Amino acid sequence: MSRSLPLTDLAPRLVLGLVVIALGAILLLENLGLYEAWRLLEWWPAALVAFGLSRLIQGGPLSLRGHVWLALGVAAFATQFGPWGLLERWWPLALVWLGLVVTLRALFLRATAPTSSSSECETTPDLPQVTP
Repeated sequence: MSRSLPLTDLAPRLVLGLVVIALGAILLLENLGLYEAWRLLEWWPAALVAFGLSRLIQGGPLSLRGHVWLALGVAAFATQFGPWGLLERWWPLALVWLGLVVTLRALFLRATAPTSSSSECETTPDLPQVTP
């Protein structure tokens, strides 16, 4: 019996599987002498961007993991294809970007966090009793 998963649960595994298939196909074409694999493999940062986007699909637009993977992919693209000094000059923008995501998560995810109802039993850790 197969169980279907929602796209949000499937996205990271789907991207990983597609990246592995593409890598295998590229290397197979290289081994058969049909294509020079290094021409496509220089686009490896696209895998980081795709994984980051899949994490954003899975966890929503405020997914910290998705934004971290996306930032790594953008930084890799800037290093790979950008003009010299682009990443060295603009890397603090990644800190601003990630700080904004963390701040928005603190503001919006706290407001939507489930609250415990009175029907559920709340447990507190056992604390030592202090007697004067």
